[in-house]
Amino acid sequence: MSTDRASVVTVRGQAHTLEGVIGSLVILSAVLFAMQSVALTPSTGGSVDVSERQELRNQATDILVLSSQNENFSLSTMVRYWNERTRTFHGGLTPRLGYGSRHPPGAMGEMLNETFSNRSRSYNLEVRYLPKDPTNPENSTTIAFQGTPDENAVVAKRTVTLFDNQTLTAPGASDVELWQYGTSINDQDGYYPVPNAVKGPVYNVVEVRLIVW
Repeated sequence: MSTDRASVVTVRGQAHTLEGVIGSLVILSAVLFAMQSVALTPSTGGSVDVSERQELRNQATDILVLSSQNENFSLSTMVRYWNERTRTFHGGLTPRLGYGSRHPPGAMGEMLNETFSNRSRSYNLEVRYLPKDPTNPENSTTIAFQGTPDENAVVAKRTVTLFDNQTLTAPGASDVELWQYGTSINDQDGYYPVPNAVKGPVYNVVEVRLIVW
């Protein structure tokens, strides 16, 4: 009789142990699934997977590099694609928005559209330049503004050197050299926001920044 009772207790103990193991496995599986969902779905508000952010950064960097090497419409061409009448980049919406949600012209715009816009990614594109007056905090102008980047945004940068004897590249632009432009919006001789901030043949050294999220 005691032997039978011991067997029943043993069986019940094994059953409870098995239930505990199964329960633990179910909870562990749920936790792992939740972690994977957060990593693969940035829009949930969780942390974006590190490899995904690195891939975005690499894509953005590649676009800047390829654009700088493009013979037909380089980064330098883009930086000087300025419309004196509208006081923004040629074809842009406003000085604050630049091209806004529309992609910039040239091969760069096509790459931005294919790589990011068509995949529901947003980006801002801006030019940062050396100020003529070091005390002047305004040292950037917008090429394309699509919104405020979130905490998972990545940034790629590319430096472009402008020279005094270069000219603006927008359709209908005059052949006036860069060093002849003023940086005041009231300047009657022509307005270009990037100033002549370097002595010698170099006009300015600008940084094109691509922010993607």
